[in-house]
Amino acid sequence: MPAGLKKPALGVFFRVPESGRVKKRLAAEIGETAALQAYDSMLSATMDKISGLTAIDIYGFYEGDAARLKELPFEISFIRQHGNDLGERMADAFALLFGKKHEKVTLIGSDSPDLPLSFITAAFESLDASDLVLGPSEDGGYYLIGMKKLIEGIFKGVKWGTEDALKHTIANADDAGINYSLLPEWYDIDDLESLKRWENLTLS
Repeated sequence: MPAGLKKPALGVFFRVPESGRVKKRLAAEIGETAALQAYDSMLSATMDKISGLTAIDIYGFYEGDAARLKELPFEISFIRQHGNDLGERMADAFALLFGKKHEKVTLIGSDSPDLPLSFITAAFESLDASDLVLGPSEDGGYYLIGMKKLIEGIFKGVKWGTEDALKHTIANADDAGINYSLLPEWYDIDDLESLKRWENLTLS
């Protein structure tokens, strides 16, 4: 690790669990109460999993009611997300964590609770040789993004929530001459089908 830099950082993007404010697509299928329960389980599973990563610093970047953070059983530093869209919020998180002198920074969400830890460690390792790492999700977005310095314009023009989000981000990297790595594909939980997929894997 270069002198003056801290160990790597992992930021988890999440929404404070509140009925009617989480997993709206899923809620349309199973109801707000059941969707909230599912989201609670997903968030807890995500936080429990990454708690085993002792060689990195973990931060929770949240949206929602800060007063309810005290209800969450997670012993990490919480930071409010800032920005008008996901790209602005992620850029702000990267800038903040690089400002804290972390040598590498990776961001994930809470929509892939069974994401293998090996994918996260591989992301940090890939940043030894690459400037950018992306974890493609099956829906055309990505479940992880990591950098070793803030890449200006990497999120420019990205259409969030579409099947082209990953493609547009890679195009921005190519246009800027950025060396990037891709992790194995994984899936997000956004609807009843993907929720059942996770539940079946958990039970198997």
